[in-house]
Amino acid sequence: METVLYLSKLIGALVLGILIGKKTPKKILKKSDILLSISLYLLLFFMGINTGAIENILSELNSIGFKALIVTIFSLGGTILIATIASFIINFKKKNFVNQDGTIKKNIGVITSRDINAAYKSKLSEEAKIQVKRHWFVRSIYVIKEPLLLVSTVILGLLFKLYTPIFDWYTPDFITFLLYFLLFFSGLGIINSEIKIKEIFDSPILLLLPLWTILGTYFGAIILALISEFTISESMGVASGFGWYSLSGIMITDLGYPILGSISFLSNIFRESFSFFLIPLLSKFGRRFYYPSVCIGGATTMDVTLPIITSHFGPSVMIPSMYHGVFMTLVVPFLIPLFF
Repeated sequence: METVLYLSKLIGALVLGILIGKKTPKKILKKSDILLSISLYLLLFFMGINTGAIENILSELNSIGFKALIVTIFSLGGTILIATIASFIINFKKKNFVNQDGTIKKNIGVITSRDINAAYKSKLSEEAKIQVKRHWFVRSIYVIKEPLLLVSTVILGLLFKLYTPIFDWYTPDFITFLLYFLLFFSGLGIINSEIKIKEIFDSPILLLLPLWTILGTYFGAIILALISEFTISESMGVASGFGWYSLSGIMITDLGYPILGSISFLSNIFRESFSFFLIPLLSKFGRRFYYPSVCIGGATTMDVTLPIITSHFGPSVMIPSMYHGVFMTLVVPFLIPLFF
């Protein structure tokens, strides 16, 4: 009953954000992203505070990082396997998802390794090739900057708790309060994204994309539990963030499992980071690998990994990719409490 009540409050905050977002003027709605970022970094900072309160936490840190990496590897492995099988079984409409024209995009955010390879095969001048390579380098810095900043925020909170008395007043209830704010502003963000779900009905089979993500992730988590010290519920619960690292780690911590919360946080950061490298790689094998490419991105395909997916599989996948990300974002708060 407590789990149902807890879940109801979280979903209530998310739904309230969606409902208010529908009535909020667009100019004001765009500014909600600032409040979302503030609530996110506050939550992560206090997650570090909460982790620092764990007895003998310093001796656990190496173990936490290793376990997070293992969870990521198995989650992504299971996802790629299930989604690839689905893509070969289902006879979806043949569309030219992969860009093959070799043109160099002007938008610095979507310069990829594909563009660089195309540039070096073309008759571009040496100066142009250097420019393309520089764009790719800037894009790489952009990719790793946010994960590093997020992890640094958690570490800062951890250090404050371990080495100063400033946050001796802290209680776990405070992180619950901030969590409601994060979900509320996430609801506003979903409305701000202006996703048009009805457009994916041109190819209804794409509605099943989140199913392959969930089945694949849990398949990998179950295999991990069978060969490691994780229980099945722990392994599946930690993997249930589907790339939404901020919410998953904080929810699990809030449910009374701070070490597992830290593992989930890092694991889902790893999932997002690995997606930036795996999506371009999978795209090399053809359009059918759109399925595993979008599924490994999990909840991030509505925002941070969307540019990479569309640059490698074409603009026709933008709407189904956004739908997949929104759906995964909505189910994460439902799924995590089921395992704890």
